[in-house]
Amino acid sequence: MTEAPSHRELLERGADAYNSGDADRWVEIWTTDCEWHPFLTARVEGDPGYHGHNGMRAWFEDSAEMFTEMHVELGQIREVKGRLLVFGQMTAIGRGSGAEVDSEVAWVFEPRGDLFRRGWAYTSHAEAEREAESLGEIA
Repeated sequence: MTEAPSHRELLERGADAYNSGDADRWVEIWTTDCEWHPFLTARVEGDPGYHGHNGMRAWFEDSAEMFTEMHVELGQIREVKGRLLVFGQMTAIGRGSGAEVDSEVAWVFEPRGDLFRRGWAYTSHAEAEREAESLGEIA
């Protein structure tokens, strides 16, 4: 019997998939009915996020439209009301502009079993912490 991956391992697999631009590996850490709400997309404002595995793949395509290179580093990870609050750092190079982005980022992940069900990305650690604290407990 193989041991289920820890949430930290899932986060590390997700970061590796993101950093290598591997949408199929990214999808592996999510439930089939997943939702992803990034702070930055190539879509219009007010977009309800990306849904399901095909939505996750679309997010990778949208990200590739905006950036030539993307890299995240995971930092502190802690549990808040049954979700994971993750602080990190992101660097990216804008497609077209060539401008380099180097910024703190943070994520809130909602696990379901051995995978993630929902996730949100934020442009600051403080914003993610406030949002994680404002969410209700996972039932």
